[in-house]
Amino acid sequence: MFIAKEIMEGRRDSIRDRKLKKWLRTLSDDERFAFILECLDYRGYSPECFALELATSCISRKGDAHKIFRKGIVNPDASSIKFWLEFAIKKLGARTVVEKVASELDSNPDFVDKAVYWLPIILPDTETRQREKVKDLIRIAKKRGILRGSVINRNSDGTVLFSNIYKEKS
Repeated sequence: MFIAKEIMEGRRDSIRDRKLKKWLRTLSDDERFAFILECLDYRGYSPECFALELATSCISRKGDAHKIFRKGIVNPDASSIKFWLEFAIKKLGARTVVEKVASELDSNPDFVDKAVYWLPIILPDTETRQREKVKDLIRIAKKRGILRGSVINRNSDGTVLFSNIYKEKS
């Protein structure tokens, strides 16, 4: 038996991680979901990534995946939001994720700002319709002033460290 606190606060070990996933799959859906929710309470880049890795490999009910995704959109971290979105795309599908992001325009603009940064990068190339919807969403978010402008930093030699992903291609 595994304890979420020990797992999340301990060092990662690939053998232990495989055993943990195998053990999780022996539990009922409700027990598995409860354990993963406990793991998701540990915020921060590494713990969230690992808990979402567990969720991706062990959660089987769509309702549980929806609940996990909703948990991730509350006060999202700018870097770990990518992993919440990847989880949701794998478990719920790109259309559902893009629709959810669009539905948050009025109530959770910070989430929308962070999500539309990552969506063009992580959406599969085969999702052409969803990619177009994301472009439309970016245009709407820009009009509403939701998107923070990118900060472009340059090295002393003039190379760009961070570029504006929202810039329209000519």
